[in-house]
Amino acid sequence: MLEAVKHPLTEAEAKQALAGGQVSVDRLVQLELLRREGETYRLNYLLLTIEDQQTIYRIASRYGRSLADAFLVHRAEFEQIAERYPDAALRPQLLFGLVAGAALNWDGLELTTELGYRIRPSRHPSGEVYIVHSKERGAKLNLTGLYLDSQTVSGSKMSFSTFGDGESLPRRQGLPDVFDGIEAAVEGWRKLPAIYAALRSEYIAYFLEAMEDAGQVMNAIVAGLDPTAVTIPEARRKATLQLLISVGYLRENGGRYMPGIPVLTARDKPQVDAALTLSRTIMTGWLRQNYSAIEKELTGLSPMRNGVPFSLAFSEVWHYEFGFAAKFLAESGFYADPRAPGSRYEGYVPLVWASSLLKAPGQ
Repeated sequence: MLEAVKHPLTEAEAKQALAGGQVSVDRLVQLELLRREGETYRLNYLLLTIEDQQTIYRIASRYGRSLADAFLVHRAEFEQIAERYPDAALRPQLLFGLVAGAALNWDGLELTTELGYRIRPSRHPSGEVYIVHSKERGAKLNLTGLYLDSQTVSGSKMSFSTFGDGESLPRRQGLPDVFDGIEAAVEGWRKLPAIYAALRSEYIAYFLEAMEDAGQVMNAIVAGLDPTAVTIPEARRKATLQLLISVGYLRENGGRYMPGIPVLTARDKPQVDAALTLSRTIMTGWLRQNYSAIEKELTGLSPMRNGVPFSLAFSEVWHYEFGFAAKFLAESGFYADPRAPGSRYEGYVPLVWASSLLKAPGQ
């Protein structure tokens, strides 16, 4: 594939490159990774070389600052939206979750697809819908502070997310990440496949039930109720409270519990909708103004030179652009800075939200 990036391959060159392996030229064509043009084969999917990645990173940094500036123009409006949240100390984190997470990341991906800037995954001859994407190793990009990653578990009533940079993974004080140890717990049974599979299924079932319990407890406390109002067994309630306090999601003061992180319930729908609507308006205007220029600056990427549409590459480009925008907004004080000294959640921000309020990717 890296040879196909450089120039079209003759059939002899392609076969020679694959000699001794288990993959044939015909199979790569069938998988739509190569395409035949006359007597040669050309790259047919998104493969980014080290140079491609470095170019995207450099250019996205500049456009990311421009996107951040577009949001900063509306700073006062976003602050007015955040002021509706009752706990003033949590408003910077809330604004991070709504703008960097729900708007720039989740809705930004949806919006760029709706506007035709970002390609939808195609249906392949197998009937499956997906995009194949490769990166050459060794680009050595500094991703600290590029808040382009989210982790979410959606519950029946409440969902748990963390928004942050890739360097913060695993997020050991964030839900759902705190349950990552489940994977390690079953490793000793890998040589017993039937038991291994059953244990994984069992642990996942209990993990999801634990998340449901946590959602019920957080929802009750935000509503001003005592945790005993949650109708789950006492042992589970005590374990849930202990976990939520230990990771800072709850604070206890004289027998009373208060949220330690932003929690959005149905009552917060007006401010959530306001933040997303304003963000979408800003992003739409910015994209229409800048997309053509971005495409022009990146026409030299190897996928574009091989006839792959830019809309396929723009998914990667947009991730870096909104990641840089989120970074610059954090550094400007627009919202919480997860990389500020003393931040408990280093490199990320947690958010608990009513499942009816937002749409996470894949929902």
